[in-house]
Amino acid sequence: MNLPDRNDRCPCGSGLKYKKCCLPKGNDSRNDPEGTQGILAQAYKNMGDEKWAEAISLFKEALDISRDRHSVLEAIAACYDGIEDYLPASEYYEKALACCPSARRLGLYYRLGVSRACAGRWQKAEDAFLQYLDILEASEQKASILQVLKNLALVKEGKKNPSFFRVQVQLQRAFTDMEADRHEYALARLKKIAEIDPENSAIFYNLGVVYTFLKNEDKALENFQRCIDFDPEYAPAYYNMGQIHLLRKRDFSQALHFFDLATAVRPNYIGAHHQRGTAYGLLGNPQKAIECWKRTLQLDPGNNQARENIERVRDSTHTKPARKIDRKDFG
Repeated sequence: MNLPDRNDRCPCGSGLKYKKCCLPKGNDSRNDPEGTQGILAQAYKNMGDEKWAEAISLFKEALDISRDRHSVLEAIAACYDGIEDYLPASEYYEKALACCPSARRLGLYYRLGVSRACAGRWQKAEDAFLQYLDILEASEQKASILQVLKNLALVKEGKKNPSFFRVQVQLQRAFTDMEADRHEYALARLKKIAEIDPENSAIFYNLGVVYTFLKNEDKALENFQRCIDFDPEYAPAYYNMGQIHLLRKRDFSQALHFFDLATAVRPNYIGAHHQRGTAYGLLGNPQKAIECWKRTLQLDPGNNQARENIERVRDSTHTKPARKIDRKDFG
């Protein structure tokens, strides 16, 4: 992996663009008589390549000679997060907080809270999240932090899996892997946390998604089924099972069955109503197909695809003898 581009997300995990975060810290050689530029550049490259141990070693080498000590401490913490060693991660986030500018404190408190929670330090995690909440200005984010505190309280009371926060962190990293088309990495991560929390419907849903991307439809169906075994109202799992039967297995009756289940659980599920229409059309029932697309338009008046499908099917049935509709009839 090469060094990130200027507009990529920074590999340190801050959520900022590289040019706004670690690029100036690693590449600006002014007032840098000790030559930390090369050390930090290699450290961040190792970090981007997930060579965590090598990155940590270089960051520690640069720590005492860098003019941005708090940034290096934060990077070391992020590397320990990367190898899921959460106690030293917490230690270095604390050190970064002790010397960072006020603009960095908000994000550091949040990441400190997460690392402490992952390490099972419930009270210390609560303290960090409360400090985060205390300086948080965006009101729309406060509800999510209050939910985090609620989940933390449930873990402390023994009412939620003690691995809850570790699982959530790995789920988020699996999402990142999927967004980057690193599906094998996401698969390995999800399999690992499925062993930690074997009744978590979200894990099995995302395993189904990953297997779909990997074109292993049978494994995908197996995991979507496990998802709904644990949560029978997980509508997207039914929808994705319908999609596999519709598009990959060409079993339109079974596809319709799953789209029906999806809309039964979530009556306003626009995509499932639309695909019910597609399945009915492919089964040779244009009237039912049109009904489904009309329902789609009730829920989503701007859905041009549903409108075009209705027009195509109406034109086809009005001008020609009734026939089984083919997939090419749909947008």
